[in-house]
Amino acid sequence: MTANYLEHLKNMTDEMIREIALKEFKTLAVEKFNQGIAEHNPDGSKGLSQCSPLQLVQEAKKEAWDQVFYLTALEQQLIPEM
Repeated sequence: MTANYLEHLKNMTDEMIREIALKEFKTLAVEKFNQGIAEHNPDGSKGLSQCSPLQLVQEAKKEAWDQVFYLTALEQQLIPEM
């Protein structure tokens, strides 16, 4: 089975991809960050500026681990059935 839903990507320029990514970032990043504040720092006492460099690295690693799972799930969807 061919992944026809990916066909339109073949004609996209790098500039088009950039604009899509920037538009998505502008509309979703603030909301996502605010959700993180509400979940992890609702009283304002534990902001990112309060983290040590080691804590920031450790939190970034946790975020990266989540991305590995997201990418694995996507990869499995993109691998054609044998």
